[in-house]
Amino acid sequence: MNEEKCPRCGKDLVVHGTVGVRGGFRPKELKLFSLSFQLPRVSVPTGFAACAGCGLLWGQIDPASLRQKLHDLGNAEIKRHLGLDGSD
Repeated sequence: MNEEKCPRCGKDLVVHGTVGVRGGFRPKELKLFSLSFQLPRVSVPTGFAACAGCGLLWGQIDPASLRQKLHDLGNAEIKRHLGLDGSD
C-alpha cells in the first residue's frame, strides 16, 4: 500500500474506490467474490463538493461503516494496512 495521506486529517488510511450512480462508495480493495449478502458499498449520506479551480472532488462517509465494510469484505492487504486483521 502506498503512504498517501488524507488532505484533511493527514492520516495514511486513504482508500480508493468508485461512487456509483445509485449512490454509495465501493472501495476497490474489496474481495472479488464473497458469499456475503452485504451490499459491496458504503452509503453516502450527503452530497459531494467540487472545486471549479483545481477539480478536487470530495464528500464524506461514515468512517465506522467504511471500516466495518472493509473488515467484512476487504482483501487481506487492506485489512493489514488498516489494522483490521487483528494483528495490532
